[in-house]
Amino acid sequence: MQTFAHLDFCCVMPADAQTANKELFELKQVADGIYAAIAAPRYKLNSNAAVIVTNDGVVVVDSHSKPSAAQALYKEIQGVTKQPIRKVINTHFHWDHWQGNQAYATASPTLEIITSERTKENLTKPDAGRGGISFIEKQRATVPQEIEKLKDDLRQASSSEQQARLGANLQQAEAYLEELTTLKPTLPTRTVASSVTLKEPGREIQVLLLGRGHTDGDVFIYLPKEKVVATGDALIDWMPFMNDGYPDEWIQTLTALEQYDFTQIIPGHGEVIPKAQLAFFRGYIMDLIAAVQKAAAEGASLDEMKKVLGDQLASKYEQGMSKYPAGRYRDSIGMNVEMVYQKVVKKG
Repeated sequence: MQTFAHLDFCCVMPADAQTANKELFELKQVADGIYAAIAAPRYKLNSNAAVIVTNDGVVVVDSHSKPSAAQALYKEIQGVTKQPIRKVINTHFHWDHWQGNQAYATASPTLEIITSERTKENLTKPDAGRGGISFIEKQRATVPQEIEKLKDDLRQASSSEQQARLGANLQQAEAYLEELTTLKPTLPTRTVASSVTLKEPGREIQVLLLGRGHTDGDVFIYLPKEKVVATGDALIDWMPFMNDGYPDEWIQTLTALEQYDFTQIIPGHGEVIPKAQLAFFRGYIMDLIAAVQKAAAEGASLDEMKKVLGDQLASKYEQGMSKYPAGRYRDSIGMNVEMVYQKVVKKG
């Protein structure tokens, strides 16, 4: 049986991984009036968010995987400011970055939701990938299968610790399914086709379109005065998810981002990181492409590549790409090899 975890390994924990069962986010101040909402480990992951306080309201970057997560962050934001949420920016169309739009729209009826044109198209296009309205329907069909698998695993658990973990993850999966059944997809109200500057009271916010990378509609949020950038999943603190991506163009897009003057990155997942992490993340994609191309030129099959390339690149990247329960190097390297083979080598 093909489980939901298999369909979307980028954003689901291993079934028995230890996850947080209390706070959904830790709100960390990055600059004056700028906060990173760092998502706690959950069986169904939430994206991070950037919270930007202006003189008359709040701009939130990315809205997580479900309305209840957005509601939880909204309550935390109210502890910082009572100003309303004026704008939400979705960096791309993946499920864990936009399915919470509904909660912000309910809290702020005049809310403006901003995405790139391509992201809005992907949100409404059948089979766009790991997001959009069509993916909500897929999840409604596959999450019940996943719940049954968790129940089976729980019955066979051999230790009290494993039982506790699986039990907590089962509860999270069941709660997530309940939200999916009542989810009202809340789509963008404004799209941009090129980079724009939002002149918010007391704050300059640039929405940058720099090229294709993690998806074909990625936007970066750049705060020039504060020297902070929010990247969505185009730059994260763990292994990239390439299934909807453009690996060779991703390198160029990150190089374009690097030209901007910033010191801190609020990534789509993981902790706040320094600008230097961009070179490490880009280097992984470059080295992976080079390794796959070389192996293909030498006649290796895809299965052979999957067996050996992970070991070849491990000394340089495994430790830096394995800091968290999700997105670890060994869990993702095989699929990354396959995606580069399909999207770069075979296309070339």
